[in-house]
Amino acid sequence: MITVLFATNREARPFLALVGAEIIESQPFAVFQNAAHPRLRIVVSRMGKVAAATACQAMILGHHATHIINAGACGALRDAPELAVGRMVHITDAVEGDHEVFGKRVAPVACNVRVGATLPPARLVTSDRPVFDGQRRAAYALFGDEVDMEGAAVARVATLYQRPCDLIKGVTDSALHLEREILLANLDMVCDRLAHFLLNALSAWDHA
Repeated sequence: MITVLFATNREARPFLALVGAEIIESQPFAVFQNAAHPRLRIVVSRMGKVAAATACQAMILGHHATHIINAGACGALRDAPELAVGRMVHITDAVEGDHEVFGKRVAPVACNVRVGATLPPARLVTSDRPVFDGQRRAAYALFGDEVDMEGAAVARVATLYQRPCDLIKGVTDSALHLEREILLANLDMVCDRLAHFLLNALSAWDHA
């Protein structure tokens, strides 16, 4: 069973509409399904690492998820054509940028690349605090290309349960000062692109 995990209703809405999914559970997380796609569940975790990790675990234990896909928005940590606003990337590895153990950064988690194999690769940094300033952007850019608030947590839980995990991210902003409004302005466009990409990728997977 494939689980597609989104952080917010706004990110999930275009994909839910495309697959015609209806809510089947509301607590502790909103879970959606379409009878025509019995092997697919969509879950909305809410924002942040703890919420995303808990939702991922709930789908593995409660819905017997065998493959996790985390899709959603991200900010670019460096300026490059493949990381421009509106582009999509597949994540090769993800790390928690604000998590250290005895002063050492936790090792990144390798991610699966089946669903997003046709997309440019990128490294993800996950932080519980949104990044909208140049200093933190530059610090995270030393070990990542994109930043979000959930991906590394989802990947870590999936790895603990030995489930493959794809992270597909769409670039909404450049993680700089005053770009919060730019993120919101681009979010619907990016999520619509993500939805169509996911639908096509999963359809190709079904017919492989």
